[in-house]
Amino acid sequence: MQVLNISKNGTIKCEMSDGRLGYTYKSGYVRVSCKSPSQTLYPNFKRRGIKLYQINTKVKLTKGDNYRYVRVLLPNELDRLRLLYAFDQNNCQNK
Repeated sequence: MQVLNISKNGTIKCEMSDGRLGYTYKSGYVRVSCKSPSQTLYPNFKRRGIKLYQINTKVKLTKGDNYRYVRVLLPNELDRLRLLYAFDQNNCQNK
């Protein structure tokens, strides 16, 4: 994992070991880009922009019979980078 740049609003952009991009935001969210599909399997696949998904842990909140999930936000910048690094070690290494 390698830091590419830090924007003026504090977003840290990293390149993961497999080429995906990881972002940490001051709001506490950590996001990672999707792997691009193989051009041999999907030659006509085109995506506009970049698709990101959150890797923050979720907590289930229940109220009676209803429930919902809430993301755990990480206000500490070092904790966000640790989460992104752990994701890189577990999911982005070549086997």
